Amino acid sequence: MTKATDDPTTNSGRDWASQPLGIVAWWGLPIAIGAAAIFLRLPFHESAGLCSALLAWMAMGCLLNARRCHRLHCYISGPVLLLGAVFAGVVASGVTDLGQRTFGNAVSVVLVLALLSFVPEMIWKRYA
Repeated sequence: MTKATDDPTTNSGRDWASQPLGIVAWWGLPIAIGAAAIFLRLPFHESAGLCSALLAWMAMGCLLNARRCHRLHCYISGPVLLLGAVFAGVVASGVTDLGQRTFGNAVSVVLVLALLSFVPEMIWKRYA
């Protein structure tokens, strides 16, 4: 017999991505900070460092949410955002010499992949 918390129908109450406060805290706030930072015109490596921190913040929200409620989207987007955070951190540290355009394109790809991770939920089910 399975526990009530293993039942996907009860997991929706634990899902931060289904609650307005959770969405704002884990994903809305970092996106807003990143958008606002564009106007600060920070040096490239500082922008990459901020981007790394914000992607890591969102990744942690997804990874913790996947653990809490087994949301399929979070199982996919958590690692994608975490890889993006590591990539941005490597760029921020100066290990690679990428231009701003290449860096911006890479971050855009990470964000698009995170958004596309909602598609499997539309095809299969929301909770794994």
